[in-house]
Amino acid sequence: MKKIGMLKAVVILAVIYFLWLFIVAVNDALGGGGILVDLKTWSLIGIALYAILLIVELMVYFLIPGEEKEEIKVVSEVIKQVTCSNCNTVFKISDTGVRPLKYTCPNCGMEGVLRGKKVEGVKKIITCESCSNSFEVLDSGERPLKYICPVCHYEGEI
Repeated sequence: MKKIGMLKAVVILAVIYFLWLFIVAVNDALGGGGILVDLKTWSLIGIALYAILLIVELMVYFLIPGEEKEEIKVVSEVIKQVTCSNCNTVFKISDTGVRPLKYTCPNCGMEGVLRGKKVEGVKKIITCESCSNSFEVLDSGERPLKYICPVCHYEGEI
């Protein structure tokens, strides 16, 4: 069972017991006899159950490994042509897809920011020509598609 599922089960069990204790307390307050045992005994059982559930929750949290999230490294960058709004100089910047993308005009030094949508592309599995390692890159349609192998650092292109 996954870590999150185990923690949810512990919380659900604790809520069910709380509802049961509430029913027993209401029954006791209305003058009814104890349900199986009296309210004091149920309270002691609740304290013991709470301690057990707390220990189980801590064991689940610390002993079961968490899920690792997969990261995709953008190796191929898109070259974007930009026109400076101050001096109308046309120049190129590399677009990593991160927004907002800050840039500086090489002619007048004015700073600008690209906003808008991220770089679009298709995830493509590349096999390194040097070490045969397989990894993902973002294929933005730019050709040649350049890549750097994360294992052997071979620089290749398609």
